Amino acid sequence: MHATTGSTINDTIWITSRVRMISERKALRNQNVSFLAVTYYSLFSVILSIFADFYSEPYPVLDKINLSASVVVLVASLVAAGFRLEARASAFRECYLKLQSLYDEELPESDKKKKYREIMMDFPNHSPRDYTDLLVNHIMLEGKTLSSGTKTLVYTTAMAISFFARATLYWMLLALLFLGPVIFLLWPFA
Repeated sequence: MHATTGSTINDTIWITSRVRMISERKALRNQNVSFLAVTYYSLFSVILSIFADFYSEPYPVLDKINLSASVVVLVASLVAAGFRLEARASAFRECYLKLQSLYDEELPESDKKKKYREIMMDFPNHSPRDYTDLLVNHIMLEGKTLSSGTKTLVYTTAMAISFFARATLYWMLLALLFLGPVIFLLWPFA
């Protein structure tokens, strides 16, 4: 929770810096997941190749499955690299560090507003979902208050539903992504 100074620009700077932290964390998490997924599926392809004699009986089109898995790994690695998630995370980090520095500066409000706009012009914008995540996490889950000037910020029911639905979907997709090959490999033993 930040100390409200009554200055709307200080509140705006604080909130934006926290949202950019969330954006950085998500970009790094997705970078790590994509790296692990490509490595995991590469290992899956190798296992299928090594044990082709065993798996070709329960999976008669194993050679096509293995070729498809190899192509998926290649394409996924190119797509993941194309997203440049690590560079995006780095930009968000640089942005929030500059914002934190600006927050600490003793400047007239008009000068802070000008510097804030200048900083924001140099960096990519965060997703509106990241702002939603800040509100729901900070207010609902952590039980803190958040304000901008004299206005107390609140989350809506739709924001809370979005937050939990996206989190649930994300973890379900990760489970499917990583459990799929395990189920495939263990199915003949069932």
